Amino acid sequence: MEDLTTKNMTDSQSKGLECPHCKEVVPPLEIEVLGKNRWVQPICKCEADIQKAELETMKNAQREREVRELFAISDLGKRFEEANFENFDSRPGAENAEKISRYYANNFEEFGLESILLWGIPGNGKSHLAAAIHNQLHREGKVVVFVSMPDLLKKIKNTFGKGNTESEEKILKALNICDLLIIDDIGAEKTSEWVQEIIFLIIDNRYRRNKPVMATSNLEPKELAGQIGKRSYDRIVEISQSIENKASSYRREVAKNRLSKFDHLLKD
Repeated sequence: MEDLTTKNMTDSQSKGLECPHCKEVVPPLEIEVLGKNRWVQPICKCEADIQKAELETMKNAQREREVRELFAISDLGKRFEEANFENFDSRPGAENAEKISRYYANNFEEFGLESILLWGIPGNGKSHLAAAIHNQLHREGKVVVFVSMPDLLKKIKNTFGKGNTESEEKILKALNICDLLIIDDIGAEKTSEWVQEIIFLIIDNRYRRNKPVMATSNLEPKELAGQIGKRSYDRIVEISQSIENKASSYRREVAKNRLSKFDHLLKD
């Protein structure tokens, strides 16, 4: 009940301090300091918890500012800025992917290094679910980076030119210190020895720091190894639960519905 980060008090006859949150009266405590008895006023556990949460929020805000200074923190784009689980279009085949994504977001602290790999055909909602996880954790004060792998590699390549404010070292540092790194569309990049080395560096650095990496991919897991390299694939397999989103392509359904509006013209 009591937290021993105490407040000094001079009146040993005090009846205690009423917690401003739960209204419980916390009695004073007599302790020995350097051979002398002193009265101190402990604070209630709920007040200590609030102070701890406020301190954690301050630390996270400072870390997010650092990440933003090092790297444009997330590339959600307007399409996914408002993405959440409530506005996810849950269609047949996406049930497990949605359920597990929700559970992961709601229980993020329990997973530690472990995360999920969402895979399936293009356009079936994987990125929306990843963005929903990003947005929920961000609202809760976590420092989360969401970036597509092709865009990330392009950013790193762009640092090779003169006059850039970002450097490869700064980008990689930002990716290392965030609470969660979400890599969208891993495997969509044009592969090369340099690409595979950068991907491994990113994943391995977070692995060694016990920090999770979530990823989405249009490739089946067995195809991913050849694209990103065996070492990176082995790391992902070790730290991620592979979940297939079996839903059909939402984009194709939209295109099909749009085309149906012109059916009567095409039949004439």
